[in-house]
Amino acid sequence: MIRANVILAVTKRNFRSYFSSILGYLFIIVFCVAASVMAFNAQFFAANLANLDQLSQQFPLLLLFLIPAITMTVWSDERKLGTDELLFTLPATDVEILVGKYLSVLGVYTVAIVFSLVNAVFLSQMGDPDFGLLASSYCGYWLSGAALLSVGMLSSALTSSATVAFVLGVVFCCVPVFIGNLAGLTEWLLTQFGFGGQSYGFRTAVQGLSLQEQLRDFSLGVLPLTSFCYFVFLTGLMLYLNLVVISKRRWHATEVMGMEMQYGIRAVCLSISLVSMLVLVSMWPARADLTAESLFTLSDATYTTIDEIEGEQLITIQAFVSPDVPREYSETRRRLLGLLREFDLRGGGQLEVRIVDVEPFSEAAEEARALGVNPRRIQYQQDGKFEEAEVFLGAIVQSPTDNVEIPFFGKGLPIEYELTRSVRTVSQKDRLTIGVLQTDANVISSGGGGRDWAIVSELRKQYKVIGVNPSRRILGGEGSEVSLDDAVEDFDVLLAVMPSSLTQPQMDNFMDFVQAGKPVLVFDDPCPIFAQGQFGLTMAPKLPKPSPGGGMMMQQQQRPEPKADNGELRSLMSLLDVRWDNGQAVYDRMNPHSQFGALPPEYVFVSRSGNPKQAFSSQSAITKDLDDLVCLYAGSIQETSKKKEQEFIPLLQTSGESGLLPWEDYISQSFNPMTMSPAAQINPSPKRFDDTYSHVIAAHIKNDSSDSRVNVIFCSDTDMISDWFFMERNLGNLDIAFDNVTFILNAVDALAQEETFINLRSRRASLKTLEYVENQTRELRKKMNDEEKTADKVMTDRLDAARTELQTEITEVRNRTDLDDRSKSQLLKQKEEQLNRKLDLDEVELEREKNASIRKAGLEMKREIRRIETRVRLFAYILPAILPICFGLLFLGLQRSAEQQSITAERRRR
Repeated sequence: MIRANVILAVTKRNFRSYFSSILGYLFIIVFCVAASVMAFNAQFFAANLANLDQLSQQFPLLLLFLIPAITMTVWSDERKLGTDELLFTLPATDVEILVGKYLSVLGVYTVAIVFSLVNAVFLSQMGDPDFGLLASSYCGYWLSGAALLSVGMLSSALTSSATVAFVLGVVFCCVPVFIGNLAGLTEWLLTQFGFGGQSYGFRTAVQGLSLQEQLRDFSLGVLPLTSFCYFVFLTGLMLYLNLVVISKRRWHATEVMGMEMQYGIRAVCLSISLVSMLVLVSMWPARADLTAESLFTLSDATYTTIDEIEGEQLITIQAFVSPDVPREYSETRRRLLGLLREFDLRGGGQLEVRIVDVEPFSEAAEEARALGVNPRRIQYQQDGKFEEAEVFLGAIVQSPTDNVEIPFFGKGLPIEYELTRSVRTVSQKDRLTIGVLQTDANVISSGGGGRDWAIVSELRKQYKVIGVNPSRRILGGEGSEVSLDDAVEDFDVLLAVMPSSLTQPQMDNFMDFVQAGKPVLVFDDPCPIFAQGQFGLTMAPKLPKPSPGGGMMMQQQQRPEPKADNGELRSLMSLLDVRWDNGQAVYDRMNPHSQFGALPPEYVFVSRSGNPKQAFSSQSAITKDLDDLVCLYAGSIQETSKKKEQEFIPLLQTSGESGLLPWEDYISQSFNPMTMSPAAQINPSPKRFDDTYSHVIAAHIKNDSSDSRVNVIFCSDTDMISDWFFMERNLGNLDIAFDNVTFILNAVDALAQEETFINLRSRRASLKTLEYVENQTRELRKKMNDEEKTADKVMTDRLDAARTELQTEITEVRNRTDLDDRSKSQLLKQKEEQLNRKLDLDEVELEREKNASIRKAGLEMKREIRRIETRVRLFAYILPAILPICFGLLFLGLQRSAEQQSITAERRRR
């Protein structure tokens, strides 16, 4: 039976001996400083993230120095000083002595880790780090070091020299640290011997045995059971080998060969058993996500999607990722790799994930391009220079029957949603169908060479999308058209953009479909300024339909067919029991985003930060998780229904600082002689009178009664679904993530009763940046911008003065009475040419001076930024050393004082 008091006695003896000299403190100081150097290097500032990713990447290399330094004297000094015989003759078993020795070095290593926690304190001063992520990272550091301590102890048990033990410790620790580098060689050998089909599995297995691979999840903020078992099993195996080595003294000289073979076979069998147990544990991937926002906990929608993959299907996700990306894509890359790992662990045998590091001009880059994953050329600034790089951050999801390409994961793209939706798409046999109504907006091309709006391309990633002709019958597959007469059977949801442009026969067909109670998503707009193609304001419901084919002035044109209800949608409004003025625009003075302060109030920001109670409906799954959305010159919807069975749910509303603008107040109409049709122009400064009401921009109208079934979402703005919002959602260049695309897709899903992805699509994570550095550099950039404006003003003033001087000299020539008209004309011409040349030269010189001034300010700003980063880095390097130095001086002083007190005054040196 193992006795705890004996183990504790051995532990105290060895722990105290380690700190009895300055050498122990010196190792800890070097470890803390080295950890800080690795954590806060140039890449740390380039990534601009408040985490320890840089330290996590290099931590195994740091352990190669620290672990042998801690363990080199554990057994070797006992043998060198001859105290091992005394130790093993004590009333203690070998196991108790071994455990006590191990706990002592583990205590020393724990002290080093505790001192290095100053890095986390430093991060908290630099920004707002995720403390769950930091806790997970340090847990990984502690477990990995605890496992390698047993390896280092084994090297110390083999020799009586501390130096040899240190070297052997480094060599032994290199095995778990660098074994992953043999994965490529293993794959190549298997391919050469005809086992190429199994090479990827073997490569993954070998990589999984490496320390870096086991630390990866901890650095993401996840505590995985598999990695925990890996470290425990490695520690157990190495401690068993330690026990075998220290037990050799009892072997009889004639039995050494046989005993070595016997224990060697036992060690191999134990290794195989532990690896087998690790494989079994990996099949049950229990994990704890410690991140503040549960970033790497897959949603219920993802679990459902994976569970619904049919047994005979194998879904493959191939991700092509650049190993080095610009700082603004560092967090995107990190989240992508973390979520891919979660998919791989949760997929079982039905989902396989392959992550390929893509270097420029490599075979992997060619493979990615062949599969439709193309790099994005990104310009970024580094060390005061603008650089450009090809970045791969894409994936292809494949099944035996289908595939979906995700060419690039932009900063604003919800990664888990894109992966889950792609897996669901390729695993499904049948998709729901979305019909897109053909209107003057030309949202979906009708085969005439037009281009689909981005909303159509986005919907095709999840649904089957067909064009719907409101006038005639044309049947076919995806991308072709059907008539509204067959709509009830042919598709599940109808998307109608600008139905106010329909003619009366088309409107009648459209109304018949709406009255049938089928789900309809309607976007109409009193002022469509952001529309695609050549239309723009010409699609405004107040204006007549454009003439077919355009035409030139004085050419006779075909007269366009009039709009139904004069574009007022009276029949639809009557059916829905709502009021909508087809020329009235809403404005809202509430703008919580100062960076967009120059925009007019007609750019309506629906935001929880400015209107937390009314902006988004909490009753609807479509909007309950949205935060920010922007509409441009939107209309207003008012409920008029008295029917108890009809439900009117306001989805988007303005704040109380809003009002309405009649068409005549914000639009100036004229006649365009080129097209022989009315034209309109926006008045940027109309008279605005606040009415203190919250105006509804979008609403869901439902009526389930048998006599008047209705299921319509009406949104009075089409600009919110323009291509720009889809592009920005992917690129994420703005500081604000607008939810326009999320709102649209949520509305389609809700109408299709396909609500699997609504919560997942709305999920977002905040960025933990280095706020201290950002605040410092923000002031510098503001100063530089002011200097640029000053330089522009100086240049403009000097050019204006030069032009005034030129004009004065020309006026003087014109006022001369001693010259005839011909002489005056010639002199004026010469004078103008002379002065214009002088003005051009002055302008070039002033432009050069301005550019030189701006360049100087820019260089000074970059030098100051580097000085700030250098100052922060030096502080980060010095701070970790202060704490162990202070504790070392304190304890060594107390130890010396205790030693002196134990010596009588007569025996002390005078």
